[in-house]
Amino acid sequence: MNSIEPLVLALIGATAVRVFAPDVVRGLRRLLGAGVRVGAAELSAHRHQPPAQVAVQREAAAGLDGAAEQQWGSS
Repeated sequence: MNSIEPLVLALIGATAVRVFAPDVVRGLRRLLGAGVRVGAAELSAHRHQPPAQVAVQREAAAGLDGAAEQQWGSS
């Protein structure tokens, strides 16, 4: 084993990291972004009703829709 060989291997490794690291980081970001989009699509696919309809149903179930309430002044 030559005394210069580890230095050459270290320089080759440093050069490879410097050349390919930006592409690796960019690829990981794209994968992460794709995973977030898939996750968001999956969550929105499992929603049964929009929040406005759920709120109206809750109000109706609680008797807040006004149908069963009495007017002011009438007993």
